[in-house]
Amino acid sequence: MSARAEKVVETLFALDLLCTGRGGSEFDAWRRKAVSDPQARALVKLAQTIRPFPDIYRLVRQATSAGSSADLAESEGRPQIVRDVAAFYRTAVAPYWKRVAGRLEIDRAARGQILLSGGMDKLMSTLHPGLRWQAPVLEVPGDGADVRLEKEGLLLVPTLFLYSRPPVLLTGHEDVQPPMLAYPIPVKREWILPLWTGAEDADERALGALLGRTRAAVLSALTDSCTTTELGERVGISAAAASQHTGVLRNAGLITTIRTFNKVQHALTPLGNALVFRDLVA
Repeated sequence: MSARAEKVVETLFALDLLCTGRGGSEFDAWRRKAVSDPQARALVKLAQTIRPFPDIYRLVRQATSAGSSADLAESEGRPQIVRDVAAFYRTAVAPYWKRVAGRLEIDRAARGQILLSGGMDKLMSTLHPGLRWQAPVLEVPGDGADVRLEKEGLLLVPTLFLYSRPPVLLTGHEDVQPPMLAYPIPVKREWILPLWTGAEDADERALGALLGRTRAAVLSALTDSCTTTELGERVGISAAAASQHTGVLRNAGLITTIRTFNKVQHALTPLGNALVFRDLVA
């Protein structure tokens, strides 16, 4: 799934969480900020009539060009529903997206390791207790949906804002190939509360003590991949200094660097993600 499509899915699950009041105290600070925006309140009212997922999701997909996903950063000229979802994203998700995306990435890496070491049976057993997996059929709780995985395959999509809900399966529609199973990632109070305030959490303090504050900041900034120049701007250091730090982190196996013509793109490795976001999956 592309980063743009992932933002759409997470935004609509955030809308659903806001409408239903789920999440408990862990999401209180986020909820207060989200409902303070008039555009967000307008979309909440709409979501009380039609479901954010899959109903609004399908509307957003249909409103975009064939084979592409809505870009929530560029909604001008799009139908009203896309503009409304984009506005909600900017208010309720974008301020936290960097850290949220990092949590989703480390969950993907952890599930991949489970699949490699334990196979599909072990992987399915970790996603949600309500799932029933009898190869090749996966039964999903809630609406009684099921999917055969012999030919179609399955796209697993971790989400933060699906918190406290069972996985959601979207299948049998032309714009969703292969079938998509969205599942909630484990949430720990000690890292989610600082997420809404921007405060440094225990993971960041530990990372700074291990690597030094500047190099830890460089590593944390790469939860979204970027060039050396962009990295320097994010951290507030020169491009030369950023290049020096990325060299050390690359040699340690914490980041990878892809060179295309005269440009380099840096990104975290699974090991780097695990270091930035420790102990996400038990």
